[in-house]
Amino acid sequence: MSMHDMDAVETGRVDTDSQWYELYQKGIELGTWDVSKLVETVGVEEDLAVWNSLAPEEKEQWARLIAAFVDLEHAVAEDGRRIIEQMASPYLDDSIEKEMYATVFAMTEAKHTQFFDMYINTVMSDVFPDTHLDIRRGGQPLPRTSACGMSKLGERQGAHMALAANNGDPVEIARAATTYHMMVEGIAARGGYFLKNNMMAEAPLPLLNKGFQFVSTDEGRHVTHGLELLSELLEKEREGIPEYQGVDEAIWEESLECLPHVIDTAYFVSAAMDDPLGADFDGLIQRGMELWHAQFEETLDLEAYAPNTFSKVAQRAANEADETDYDARIEHHAETYAKKLDLGEATVVTGGVADD
Repeated sequence: MSMHDMDAVETGRVDTDSQWYELYQKGIELGTWDVSKLVETVGVEEDLAVWNSLAPEEKEQWARLIAAFVDLEHAVAEDGRRIIEQMASPYLDDSIEKEMYATVFAMTEAKHTQFFDMYINTVMSDVFPDTHLDIRRGGQPLPRTSACGMSKLGERQGAHMALAANNGDPVEIARAATTYHMMVEGIAARGGYFLKNNMMAEAPLPLLNKGFQFVSTDEGRHVTHGLELLSELLEKEREGIPEYQGVDEAIWEESLECLPHVIDTAYFVSAAMDDPLGADFDGLIQRGMELWHAQFEETLDLEAYAPNTFSKVAQRAANEADETDYDARIEHHAETYAKKLDLGEATVVTGGVADD
């Protein structure tokens, strides 16, 4: 079909000028990368060679970062169905373009789960000898994830997403979108990319790096989705529509509830273990402040936005992280993880024991 023929194509129910249709189309064009083909193209040999050359503390730092992504992506993939249900809410105008986008969204989240699951079991199996406990079948997050704030963040996300998908009102939809798209994807994941980039300079893992590039491109669309969704809800609140009142305050309150868990995770991966690969906790905090300002003040222009409150919450969380014995936490959760593995085949997809 020629470009002239494309210009002549007509649509009916689908608004091809919609921002949501544009996100859908970008997901079709950019989000269809294949994990298996990526492995074939890049290979695992160099990653294995670099990984096997690392000191134990360097492996541990990578393991802490990647564990968070493994469980983070697993949690958001589980919420893919809820995203589709949420986008069909009458409070979101029953938009077919939103629902079309949500189907691509769910696919990309599942693919991220596939990539990180493949990587830790192919390259990092010495520090992740068992990753098979399924949270939905009586399991729990990986011990390293349970030891930091990422597990609490995942719990908040799942709870809010369930409420929002089950005929949630605009305020609950706003809370879910804030947790998922602003804090998990917009702050925590982007902060993880910052740490990853610094650690790659000391320990380059090309397959992992390439996978992260695809994941971050997908997540960029998801953050745009969150900002667009919240902007729509805020616009209706500012128009005085009764059902939408309280959205602004809910976004701000939820962001502050999530913030300590994000900072705890960042500290756990970097400063808590003397940062052998130069992940740079202080630099991450600066990057996080920039992202926070861009999302909540510059883009959403929240009336509730209070930078002094943000600073106080962030400082308190950093102080608490500095006093936390994360090694003891890992040991505790590793024990409970191992006990769950001993419950039998009904709990374990395939077996082994995590030696975290």
